[in-house]
Amino acid sequence: MGTLFHWLLLFLFWLILSGIFDLKHVGIGLIATLAVAVQARRLQMVGDNSERGIVRHLGTLPWFSIAGYSFWLLRQIVYANFQIARVVLDPRLPIQPAIVHVPTRVRSDAGITLLANSITATPGTITVRSADDANRVFVIHALVNADDVAATVYEMEERIIRAMGPLEPIG
Repeated sequence: MGTLFHWLLLFLFWLILSGIFDLKHVGIGLIATLAVAVQARRLQMVGDNSERGIVRHLGTLPWFSIAGYSFWLLRQIVYANFQIARVVLDPRLPIQPAIVHVPTRVRSDAGITLLANSITATPGTITVRSADDANRVFVIHALVNADDVAATVYEMEERIIRAMGPLEPIG
């Protein structure tokens, strides 16, 4: 029942985002969302304890808080798009690339993954290396304004901790 529900939810999301309802696109949506739902189900049933632990942990998250974080992140992405567009369209092209090292308090695999993906999803930044057990520092390439990137990453981290809890290691 769970896999069928997830598949239908994914397919509905696909239809909403696609907005194209011809046979070809609906068929692609059916197949793609079915593959994702089946693979998600397999991740819950096979693999080592850390994989099952992450999936189990994600299933217990307060989804309202995660939705709030997602909307905040979406605003940051839109804002960063305008910043990068302004820099690229400026005739002087004021690009100041830099590598930024940002320490993190996030400890769980799920939290580190969410933070690294959030950084990379924001235009103008790419997570070059994420925190691991030995090194709790994210290495980020920033296209412009490295100081603002560090401040934004700290805010992302704080919001992730508020949304997901203390984020202790899983397993």
